[in-house]
Amino acid sequence: VAPSVAFIDTPTGTGSGVLIEGGYVVTNTHMVWPFETVRVVFPDGTEILQAPVLNWDLMGDVAVIGPISSSIEPLELVGREDLVTGSEVFLIGYPGETEQFPQPSITRGIISRTREWQPAQMTYFQTDALIAGGQSGGVLVSEDAEVIGISGFSFTEADFGLVASSADIQH
Repeated sequence: VAPSVAFIDTPTGTGSGVLIEGGYVVTNTHMVWPFETVRVVFPDGTEILQAPVLNWDLMGDVAVIGPISSSIEPLELVGREDLVTGSEVFLIGYPGETEQFPQPSITRGIISRTREWQPAQMTYFQTDALIAGGQSGGVLVSEDAEVIGISGFSFTEADFGLVASSADIQH
């Protein structure tokens, strides 16, 4: 999974994303808005200096970059809203990164519950897998290495994060 997790670099900050089919990188809107291009780096050193920001959804906080050309294997977003509370998950991204060509980090946690946000028609996994600054746009992965969500919101005072479900991101 990690080779397809991208480091996103903008003039105002850094974050994470994931390469999916078609050469697109999914991340959070708050990572790329209002920029037209961003720098994307993969763990193997592949660098795209001006990857186009194709679209964003301000309400759902989901953005798409690309298409980009790469030999990196894309990942599939898998709808797993059926995972039960207590299921082990892993969050992969680039928190607090200062290097130009970083490697992703991984944290482990469980699904504490799911939450529905009707205004955006989104389902979120609540997890104790730490989401730190720069890890926005990272991937939440099930025990079976399925990409089940894209990280976004962190509630540090309560030590949990909310991760948008892959099933809803695909729509």
